[in-house]
Amino acid sequence: MIPKLININDYVLSGEGANGCSYDSKSDQNLMVKLYNSSYPKEPIFSEYEVARKVYDCGFNCPEPGELVTDGERVGIQFRRIRGKRSYARAISQEPERLEEFTREFARVGKRLHNTPVPDGVFPDIKKNFRHMIESEKCYTDAQKAKILSYLDSLPDTCTAIHGDFQLGNVIFTLPQGAPLSDPHDIYLIDLGYFSYGYPLLDLGILNITMNYLDADYSYKLFHLTREQGHRVWDVFVDEYFFGEEKLGEHYFGSGVTHEQVNAQLFKLMAIQIFLVSFNAGEMYPYLDVLVRKAFDL
Repeated sequence: MIPKLININDYVLSGEGANGCSYDSKSDQNLMVKLYNSSYPKEPIFSEYEVARKVYDCGFNCPEPGELVTDGERVGIQFRRIRGKRSYARAISQEPERLEEFTREFARVGKRLHNTPVPDGVFPDIKKNFRHMIESEKCYTDAQKAKILSYLDSLPDTCTAIHGDFQLGNVIFTLPQGAPLSDPHDIYLIDLGYFSYGYPLLDLGILNITMNYLDADYSYKLFHLTREQGHRVWDVFVDEYFFGEEKLGEHYFGSGVTHEQVNAQLFKLMAIQIFLVSFNAGEMYPYLDVLVRKAFDL
């Protein structure tokens, strides 16, 4: 695939993330581009482009992808611009007094996604994605990897949708600042490179990591939230996701399960998704390595 060359002077910076930046077109209000850092490998970008197109074609609510593009140094993807959009991270940082209501809606988005079956043969199995990441990690012995993979293999196999990087910055919505959630607004999934299918609770690990364990300064840079706010987001999310009207806590963990027991069960699942963080970073951060070793008694 040969990306189309664009002039970055025709765009204005609109957002920054861990792996790149987004830009809005100056001449076409319906276009934006997401350019990855020049050091970011090209293959995952091409993969994200193909997956994003499949997600859109399957009817999931996400920005329509256009072409692969490059500014001569960086490679990225052109998308239809969602005007007036905010991520849930940005919304909570702008209106911290509404943290609970935004987080509960975010959790409901997750529950709907994780209850949606995907067509056969279109998306990868989340277990295969994680198996590759775990096997690629260099800081564990073969025996330690085998122990982690044994747990991964023991998890149920399902055919429902997995975002793959389900955190507050990767779901956007069109509600203006100050407007009540009861007002009509659209919600979109973005950053879909790891979209897949499988056991839904494997999709909750990134939110757990970013809100509770990621380096506090780095987390604040990415999500504009303090560590205290992050802890509160996670607590509210768990309450809505597992103790809302669907009673998913009882579905997954049995009648009478408590918040503390749910968190304990999710810890090992979270440790699996640390391998996504290390895979993207190109290294296993020592403070996250501690969590993996604790989760699997390595």
